[in-house]
Amino acid sequence: MMVALLPLVHFGFAALSLAWGRVTRELILLSLVVDAVLVGLLSAGLSQGKPLVIVLGGWEKGIGIELAADRFSLTLTVLVLLLGGAVVAYLWHERLRPYFFMLLHLLLGSVYTLVFARDLFNIYVTLELLTLVSFLLVGYERKPYQIWASLKYLLLASLGLGIYLLGVAIIYYHTGTLNLGLVAARLLDQPNAPWVLLASSLLVTGVAVKSGIFIFSLWLPAAHSSATPAVSALLSGLVIKMGVVVLFRLTSAFSLSLPLLVLGALTGLLGVIYAIFTYDLKRMLAFHTLSQIGYITLGIGIGSEIGIAGSLEYIVGHGLFKGLLFLAAGVAVQTAGEGDIPGLIARRAKIPLSARVALLVGTLGIMGVPPLAGFCGKSLLSAGVQSPVIQTVLILISLGTVASFAKLIPLFRIERGPSSTWPVKLAFVILGLPILLFLPLARLLVPATQLSLSLHVLPFVKSLLVVGGGLLLYRLLSRRPFHLPQRIFRLEEAILVILSGFFLIYLLSVLG
Repeated sequence: MMVALLPLVHFGFAALSLAWGRVTRELILLSLVVDAVLVGLLSAGLSQGKPLVIVLGGWEKGIGIELAADRFSLTLTVLVLLLGGAVVAYLWHERLRPYFFMLLHLLLGSVYTLVFARDLFNIYVTLELLTLVSFLLVGYERKPYQIWASLKYLLLASLGLGIYLLGVAIIYYHTGTLNLGLVAARLLDQPNAPWVLLASSLLVTGVAVKSGIFIFSLWLPAAHSSATPAVSALLSGLVIKMGVVVLFRLTSAFSLSLPLLVLGALTGLLGVIYAIFTYDLKRMLAFHTLSQIGYITLGIGIGSEIGIAGSLEYIVGHGLFKGLLFLAAGVAVQTAGEGDIPGLIARRAKIPLSARVALLVGTLGIMGVPPLAGFCGKSLLSAGVQSPVIQTVLILISLGTVASFAKLIPLFRIERGPSSTWPVKLAFVILGLPILLFLPLARLLVPATQLSLSLHVLPFVKSLLVVGGGLLLYRLLSRRPFHLPQRIFRLEEAILVILSGFFLIYLLSVLG
């Protein structure tokens, strides 16, 4: 029952936020308390190791809407709870219209639905709702650059979901069901049929537009850097992850290893290259959403139990430190009056110490410094890789990540500054503590036998060598400014790239 209640709670509170506009903050705080109770009950229900499945309306499996929870789902609900709590704390003293809180509830309800969804059409409907809500949140302040960024996001996401719906239609025509479990069973004897390859390519293309895959999510840098800090934290920490979750669910029915490995490598490498040569803080963080999604996609594409466990750890870790980085960046940019990294460094005395500490914790986490959150996921994911080519790609992504964040090091000099409000500090603590204590907390995410792979001396040494190599790479590149092509981020170019990307996925599916 908790599986259905978690999304329904927020859909109900969304209506109450409009009806009782004067107590919107209290309502969303109450909803998070209810979430915490339901997540606790869900954890107890999953303690036997069996998934919890519910088919809404009393229909048979394959006909009604099926929601299911497993350990993977449970872990994601904890991330939703932490990020939701941090964003609510961050916004506690902000003047916001009731409809903002309605949108926030709809976003959280949609995220919970996607975490539990097990049928292709329900996934489509929820992705559509999440797209509309995200569009309204990005343009919430109605500034011209925000409106354009949100419109570009809406148009490209709608194109992607239209492509996804074509894949859904093909699957239903040939199998008579949209339930992923039943689809997988009916494709066992024809996994490489031409219509299966076409349908899976359409599905992956559509979801890739929402997932942060580089050649498909070209709307992302503008949307994430233009939105308010709280919205950027939700988009990068939660919304993008839902596309990755759907890709993971699709692997249960379709053979997607080669497409995901190639897309993951392209996304990771192109993301860090653009991030290295980007000097606007929020835009750099947006490019690193792309690069780290590449890391996660590689883990899913590997397909091994250890690789998937590493991706799960990194989904949670990335959600935590990217949420923290966007919130802290918002405080830094607002107080310094400057979004450019050199300008922020010059005005660092104006930035609250708590924001600079939060930026430091998030930076160390995303760099993979042991034993923080990023290290745990990266080392476990790396342990599941047998291919030297994929290992090299993972190392290059990590080196580029360190090199790009090395630009922030002068910002971390200890200097007194103005103080942040207590709700903002609380938001930093909610996300910062799990990053610092991630290694012991990871025992709740993955089996001890898999976690032990992160605890050997070799992963620690390898991580420190990568950090050192990344700092050296920064020194080599910092004096060689390089201008990368920006045309691909224009709307008309992005549409052509998405359509070309479909043919790439189809070709990889045929070859795979």
